Amino acid sequence: MPETRVAALHPEFGRLTAARRLMGVRGSTGSVATDRANAERWLARFGGAVDPSDGAAVERDAQGLTVRPAVEDPDGPWVLYLHGGGMVHYSTAVFEPFLRTLAGGLRAPVEAFDYLKAPEHTVEESVERLAEHVAARCRALADRPIVLAGDSVGGLLALHLCLRVLPPGTLARIVLIYPVLDLRTERGSYREYGEGYFLDREAMRLFTSRLAPFFAARSLDPMRLSEDDLARLPECSIVTAGCDVLRDEGLAWAELMAGRPPGPRHLHFPDLPHDFCLYAGRLASAGQAVAEIARTAFPLVERGRPW
Repeated sequence: MPETRVAALHPEFGRLTAARRLMGVRGSTGSVATDRANAERWLARFGGAVDPSDGAAVERDAQGLTVRPAVEDPDGPWVLYLHGGGMVHYSTAVFEPFLRTLAGGLRAPVEAFDYLKAPEHTVEESVERLAEHVAARCRALADRPIVLAGDSVGGLLALHLCLRVLPPGTLARIVLIYPVLDLRTERGSYREYGEGYFLDREAMRLFTSRLAPFFAARSLDPMRLSEDDLARLPECSIVTAGCDVLRDEGLAWAELMAGRPPGPRHLHFPDLPHDFCLYAGRLASAGQAVAEIARTAFPLVERGRPW
């Protein structure tokens, strides 16, 4: 298991956390609408920004957006992406700078989905509609390898779609980026990084209270996968962040899965916080991490050669 203790957050993110304290940024104001607006304003100011010189083509529709990089490998996969935000925050528009960076690094299309948000909609409503869209796209893309990826709650949603919705063999790989994996246990990282590291434990507790009943009703517990689930799971990658309230469950899952051949690809960034991918266009540490994720977490073996 990677080293789980760090002396400090990376200095670039350390400066951001200091700025949040000085600006009096709170994890929650008590208003979902205000919290959403504040989160998007923060990222617009301090997160990544769209770089029009990257040459990417972006197509938008009612389900989300698709990024086609300037240079595309015709033998590469098509990436379907589920964004994080606790099923409460964010949108594919907020994620566009990161998705463009990822698509360029992969030389592959990245198609990201919007979904209905809580508390205006139930988790069941949101996931069922999302499942319909993802399944339809998988059928349409059956002639090329498909990678399903997601960050935070998007990682949990990716596991659900992989194990409960999509037919076995649909996906070439699943990629989980600082994912939500344990809806039962608060591990040590909840205490160490529960406040001031871009995902506070109180926010995560609220997200968990909404998510847990849905996944329990479908007998999906990522920390206790059945033999049938393990047999359905395609090749997998997991990315963990060292200064993240979700760190310990990600590390525990990677260790648990390491004993199951072929085992997951595991990338660990010890001095980065939750949501670091959203800062890839602005902070060098995040940009380097996203480049490493593109190089290491997504590769496939297709027709006898590595992609």
